[in-house]
Amino acid sequence: MQKIPRNYSERFEQGKSDVDLLNNRNVEWMNYRFFRLSYIIFILVVWAVLHMSQVFSPAEEWTVVNVVHGVTTFVLLHWIKGCPDETTQGEYNALTVYEQVDAGTPWTTTKKFLMLVPTLLVWISCHAADYRPIYVVVNSGVFLILIIAKIPEMHRVRLFGINSTPGIDTKIEYSPNKSD
Repeated sequence: MQKIPRNYSERFEQGKSDVDLLNNRNVEWMNYRFFRLSYIIFILVVWAVLHMSQVFSPAEEWTVVNVVHGVTTFVLLHWIKGCPDETTQGEYNALTVYEQVDAGTPWTTTKKFLMLVPTLLVWISCHAADYRPIYVVVNSGVFLILIIAKIPEMHRVRLFGINSTPGIDTKIEYSPNKSD
């Protein structure tokens, strides 16, 4: 049973987030059980299509699945910002989809799942390739990019200003005007 807040300030978790925890329709679907199952099934369908095409070796199949998964999830979770829901009034405009998951609270079940999938994919890919160096480099590179983007220390961090939102992510420097 969910506790109903008595006032507006109780809708925010102290010290964790400055956005409403109770209402973000942009990412709430990630907390449903069906999401995890369909996510895994989608990855297996991509692998099955590659496997049935008989164009790739097993090592290449899993590496392609890992790279496609990495590029897709990086764009969808770590590049796209904001929320298409007009009722949020722009509260999420500076946040990527991953930063919106569970209102930025680290190490939740959903975020652990989203970290576990690339970990398993890189392990399967490297194992299928018998740990040949080129496959390890490619798969580990994708893995590192995804995992570094997901660690809590990278929450709201924009390296070298890449993917920063002008007017939102820019730091405001104040220097008082010394007029006599």
